[in-house]
Amino acid sequence: MEIEITNTIQAVDEDQWNALVEPGFIEQSYRWYKTIEESGMIKMHYIFAKEKGRLTAAACCFPYRHRLRSIPLEIPTLQVKTPLGTSKAFYSPTPEHTYMLREGLKEIMEREKVKRVAVLGFREKEFATAKDTLNGFIPLPPFADTYIDLDFADFDDYLSSLDASARRSIRKTLNRSEKRWKIKPVITTEFSAWKRAARTLQGYICRERNDYRMYLTEQFYEALERNLKDTAELMFLFKDDNPLVFGLSVNSPTISQHKAVGVDPHYREYQAYFLLYYEGIKRALERRQKRIYFGLTTYSFKEKIGCKREHLYWLAKLDNPLFDLALKSYMALYRLSGAKE
Repeated sequence: MEIEITNTIQAVDEDQWNALVEPGFIEQSYRWYKTIEESGMIKMHYIFAKEKGRLTAAACCFPYRHRLRSIPLEIPTLQVKTPLGTSKAFYSPTPEHTYMLREGLKEIMEREKVKRVAVLGFREKEFATAKDTLNGFIPLPPFADTYIDLDFADFDDYLSSLDASARRSIRKTLNRSEKRWKIKPVITTEFSAWKRAARTLQGYICRERNDYRMYLTEQFYEALERNLKDTAELMFLFKDDNPLVFGLSVNSPTISQHKAVGVDPHYREYQAYFLLYYEGIKRALERRQKRIYFGLTTYSFKEKIGCKREHLYWLAKLDNPLFDLALKSYMALYRLSGAKE
């Protein structure tokens, strides 16, 4: 077995990479990683295990400063997960492969001068195996992604699955949107042409939260157009000539994942943020997709529109027992408070 540590996904064959990962998730695909690299947003590191020139295991990671809510403290960490996503990025078929990938992570930690590493994005069945093979790592409270299984004939059938209060609220908002407010959707794959409009809308949210870590660059949209024009799309909602909201999704034949959103706060009365979800569900149903993911946070609203939670587990190797006990307690409280949002 040979191990290669590199800064580009292009060190391996695209078909071999895509055979290693889950095919339904575009954010795990070769071209998603290529887009991330070309965006200049994240400094990627890869560990590839090869046998007779064929890729058999991999881990993808990047330095990340984890920000604690309400505490002016950032924790430098090497994160092993899909960049700008929630999926795992640790693919190991055997304990031997896991050992080799861990050695690679140690080398990258030394290069980046970080003492903590977190391996994220495990689903429940995967987590049981990961805990056994990643010994020395401790489990931290899980994140919860949100999703809707689209077992519906059409949008009306979807609405009929909701409780009466949610159904009335959605129909009322959609009726106002169409007849009173005259809000129109624009769906496009011309990412370069629309990049500035999208960045303006996302910028409002970044400023409100004072957090620019997920602020998509112009280079990101340009790379998206080169690499994923057939699987990604932008949706805008317009009032007259004014863009109210935008959303970015990536789409396989079976799964839609909503990756980014931006809202103009000057037009809150039009409820464009909520309309974006309803239009996204319509689009996924039109494409006959099986599931739509809406990401983390705002759980109370998402549950009203039929979202369920998928817990994503993670393991971390930490370096300071007292500090890391405090961190673990903090993360538990953070997840508990997030469950109520």
